[in-house]
Formats: sequence, C-alpha cells, structure tokens
Amino acid sequence: MRRYCSRPRLALAGALLLSLLWGAVALAQDAAEQPEPADLESMDLEQLTNLKVEKVYGVSKFEQVVTEAPASVTVITSEEIRRYGWRTLADVLNASRGFFTTYDRNYSYIGTRGFNRPGDYNTRLLLLVDGHRVNDAIYESAAIGTEFILDMALIDRIEIIRGPSSSLYGAGAFFGVINVISKSAKQIEGVEVGGGWGSQQTGSGRISYGKLFNGGEFLVSGSGYSSRGNDRLFFPEFNDPATNNGIARDMDRDRSYSLFASGHLRDFTLTGALISRDKRIPTASFGTIFNDPRTDSNDRRSFLDLRYEKAIDGTGVTARLFYDEYRFTGNFAYEKTGDDPPFYPASYVNRDDHLARWWGAELQASRQLLPRLQLTGGVKFRDNVQIEIPNYDLVPGGRRLDNNREDVFYAMFGQAELRILDTLILNAGIRYDHYETFGGATSPRLALIYTPVEGTVFKLIYGQAFRAPNAYELYYNDVFNGYATSLSLKPETVRSYEAIYEQYYGGVVRTSASLFYNKIDNLISYQDVSPTQVAFANIGRVQAMGGEFEVEGQWSSGFAARGSYGFVSARNEGTEQSLDYSPRHLVKLNLTAPLYRKKVFGGIELQGVSRREFAHSGAQVASPGYLVTNATLSSTALLPGLEASFSIYNLLDRRLDDPATTDHVQSLIPQDGRTYRLLFSYRF
Repeated sequence: MRRYCSRPRLALAGALLLSLLWGAVALAQDAAEQPEPADLESMDLEQLTNLKVEKVYGVSKFEQVVTEAPASVTVITSEEIRRYGWRTLADVLNASRGFFTTYDRNYSYIGTRGFNRPGDYNTRLLLLVDGHRVNDAIYESAAIGTEFILDMALIDRIEIIRGPSSSLYGAGAFFGVINVISKSAKQIEGVEVGGGWGSQQTGSGRISYGKLFNGGEFLVSGSGYSSRGNDRLFFPEFNDPATNNGIARDMDRDRSYSLFASGHLRDFTLTGALISRDKRIPTASFGTIFNDPRTDSNDRRSFLDLRYEKAIDGTGVTARLFYDEYRFTGNFAYEKTGDDPPFYPASYVNRDDHLARWWGAELQASRQLLPRLQLTGGVKFRDNVQIEIPNYDLVPGGRRLDNNREDVFYAMFGQAELRILDTLILNAGIRYDHYETFGGATSPRLALIYTPVEGTVFKLIYGQAFRAPNAYELYYNDVFNGYATSLSLKPETVRSYEAIYEQYYGGVVRTSASLFYNKIDNLISYQDVSPTQVAFANIGRVQAMGGEFEVEGQWSSGFAARGSYGFVSARNEGTEQSLDYSPRHLVKLNLTAPLYRKKVFGGIELQGVSRREFAHSGAQVASPGYLVTNATLSSTALLPGLEASFSIYNLLDRRLDDPATTDHVQSLIPQDGRTYRLLFSYRF
C-alpha cells in the first residue's frame, strides 16, 4: 500500500537529509585521500570555486564568475542530468533548491518561492535556449515537460537564476530565468545515436551529427518520443457505471518529435528548433466527457535565431534577429446540452486552434569603460504579426468565434558594474518596456556584492519586475463571456529584497543561505464565471517571505552531494490567508558515488514537499505532503563511445497526488507510482 508523508515526517526528513549530507561530505573527504587544503587566504577565487561550472552568462548577459553574479544561481550540467536520470526540465527543477512542480497529466507547472498559481501556464519564469526566449506569444508559457523544445541529451548545462530579472529581460523574468545552453558540435563530433525504453510502453530515439570545419561547426539532431502513459487511471469523482466506473483507459498517451540544428561560422551563429507534441487528457477537465479519446492537446513550437557576436575596438557587440511560431490545437469532447443548437449531435468536439507568429531584433553592447567600470546596454523590438485565438465546434454549421490580434513592443536596457573596491562590487541595471496594450513599465535592479576574504561572499539585492498580461488573459475568455473586462488588466509587479551568504571550503564544498521578501501588486488570477469558462482580474496584493539553505560538494574521487531546505510563507494581504497551492517546506538531497573506476556511478535523490492547501468547489482541501526517492545507475566509457543509465522513479512506490485547479471536477490528480527507464547513447 502506498502511504502519504505527513508534515512531522517531512520536517524530520529534512533534518535527516542534512545530517546524511554532512556525513557524505566527511566520507567523501576520506575517500578522496587529498592532502590538507592550503590556507584560504593563499588561494585564488578560481581554486575556491572549483565546482563543476564556475561561470554563468544569463545573470548579466556576459560571462562572469558565479560569486560575482547579482543573483543566487545554480548550474546543472549534462553530467548531472545523466547521473540522476532526469527526463525533462521538470525533473531538473524538482531537484533544484526552492523549486517544485505540479502535473495535471497534461502539462507541468513551475512553483517557486511560494507561487504555483493555477491557470498561468508558467508565465512568471523566463525560459531561454542559448539566450533565445522560448516562452510563447499567446500564453507566455515556459514549457518544461515533454513539450520542451530541446532534447535533454543535447543540453550542455542549465543556469537557474533566482530573483527578478526584468531589468535585463523584461516581462516574464518575474521570479527568475532558466537559461538552457545546448551542446556544441565539438562535444558530439561525428554521429551519435541514442534511445530509451521504460515503463508504460515508453520509447525514445535520437540521432545527432556534429561536424567541425575551418572557421566553424554545425550540429543537427532529430528525436522522437512515445509513451502509452498510465493505461488505467482511477478518479473516484467519476465512479459511476455511466462514466466507466471512474477509470480512464488508454487516456494518458504522450507522443512528440523534435528537430534541432545550429551552425557557427566566424562571428555568426544560426540556430533553429522545432517540437511537436500530442497528449491525450485523461482528467475530463473543462467539463469534457470522461474517458473520451477525442480530448487531447497538441503543441507545436519552432524558432530561427541568427546571432552575431564580435569584439569591436574593445566593445563586445551582440546582435540578434529571430522568427518564432507557436500553434496550440486543443480538442475537447462535450455532450450536447440544452444551450446547444438543435441540429447538434449527442456529442461533439470543440476546438481551440491558436496560432502566433512573431519576429524581432535585439542589439547589445558591453564595454570596460574604466578599469573598474563595465557598462552594458541594448535595445529590443518585437512584432507579434499574427495572434489568432479562435474557438469553434467541429459540427457542420456549428458555432465559431474568431479573435485575431497583432501588437508591437520595444524595450531599452542598461547595466553598470562598478568595482568600488577589490572586495566590493556595485551592480545596477534598469530597463524600460513599452506595450501597445497597457503602456510602459520600468524595472530596476540594484546589488551589492561583498567578498571580505576569498571564499566568503555576501550579496544584497533589490529588484523590481513585471509580468505583462498575455493574449490569452486579455482576449480569449472575453469572447465567450461577452464583455471586455480583461482588457483593463494591469501588469503584475513585484518588489523583491534578498540577502545571500555563500561560503566556499577548500575548493570542493560550497554553502549558500538566503533570505528573501517579495511583495506583489495586481496579481493576475482567474475567477469562475461558468462551469467551463473563467475571466481574469487583478485580485490584489500578496506578500511572500522565506529562506533557503544549500550545501554542495564535489570531490576528485567522484563523490558529489547537494542538499537543500527551503521555507516560505506566502499570504494574500486582503484576506490574510495563505496563498493557495503554496507548500511551506521543501527538502532536497542528491548524492552520487563512483562504484567502479569512475566509470559506473550510483545516484540517489530524495525530494520532499509539504502539504498544499487550496480552495476547490467551495471547500478548503489539501494535497498531502510527500517524500519521494529516485535512484539511477549510470556508466560512461565502459565501452568506447557508449553511455547508459537505468533509473527507478518513486523507488518506494509512494502515493503522490498533486492539487487540481477548478478546471477539474477532482481536487487531486494522482501521479505515477514506481516506474523505470533505461537510456543509452553511442558515439561512432
């Protein structure tokens, strides 16, 4: 029998995880058999930050040592992705400090620092691939599940940047930025094939080719994925013979294919990507017919990005020209009601067929103006040439509602990094964005970074950010409701204060502690206006305060460990109630150990999330807290060119339920029990 994890058990697990981590630190130090480290004052910063990746780009739009970046940053490498068997970006975030996700068996939704709002489709985090914005132009959604545009095997590293970043990136960088950096042709160089098999009749395949030539390189890759999913999902809310006794059979299917190509020639880089993903929806959301295979969703996302980078007389110049498309097709099976025309059949399909096309350009320059002053500035322009969000019934002569829009926005930004002292850095940035829908928004960020001795870093950060109401929130539901209240939506704004302390020990262990306070005005949320339709409104103010602690270590012996604990309290100022869907406690532990000559590794991770309370159908309910364990066995170079991993997820077969939004009859969505997956890649 699967069991829930109660709140006391989760708190105890958090203490146990930290104890285990410190124990692992001691064991790894012994296993490494290293000489005593030199005195900290005699070591330079590069030695002190000798972790897997020590530099980031996405925080300031130029490469800098992570200790000098005006944010709390985690860098995830391709090696970690392989050793822990992470299948999607959602898996990566679930293992990262301060993050959690919710899955409604269609999409995965990001939660961080007390927020996991229903209906916002991941609009408060900016998702980049090689610096290109991946959030679409209709929902502004950051896709982190199987609909993510890049195969996980093509990821070189992921920069997870916490805190408001609108001073550089504008709307969407509300709580942070996730910058995914793809592998280069040099990292593959030749032909590489990969594949996988797993539970629920899951299979995947990939073929990649990388080539270096005089003055440049190119990489091309294609991937496919298919999963039957859970072939028998039981929902007690539908436990009736008329609805198949609450059992959704073969309704969890997930299929996708993706293409990726990049080419680099001298100062130019051209990147293109495409993903098409089709998913059946087993939950009968939005009042659809239960257990009807006609209800599904299809997401198709693509882009082309041409980038020019060159140092001209000491000034680094980056220019970008891009074109993007996004199409969502949602099919929803409904039974005929008295409100439908008489000629309608007993059941029919209603379809969303949404299409967005946009292009734009960006120019950025960075220069070391004085020995202690670096300036960065730029401009950006985007033209949403086509925003179509129609809805119609697939019935001859059936109802059809069209909604076509287009708009333009532009932005200007600047940032200065001043080394006041050798130990003190002031980082200041500001950006102005102008939208046709609501006007302008100004976003500043100010940070002080103090390094009293090498290996000890203090950061004080203040930032403001905004989230612009997207096309879905502004236009879509008003078509059905017959009024235009959403057109008066204001952008969300956040003021954030954060204090960060980072400490490095001997070049192999790092600790990080942070306290933050966020105040959000004009929070956009939806309100039910009928059983199947909602309208969006600015509902008021929210305060969130909390803290995070993390300890991380890597040793030359091959041992690696990371553990974290996060606490947050998010409250609605108007009602003085805790924010819905917000867990107070998060605990994480990741351990890897070499089992055979640094060629075979064992990895284990534990993830704990406390209970999440929320209102549903007029009642206050909660999803129980849980502690889940995943384990992975991975190998590299056992045979020339061959890498493989075998993972078991939810090792102890715990019962897991995620909260459901009011779009669902059910209040809890069951998650998978124990599953497994085998992955391999072979380079010729």
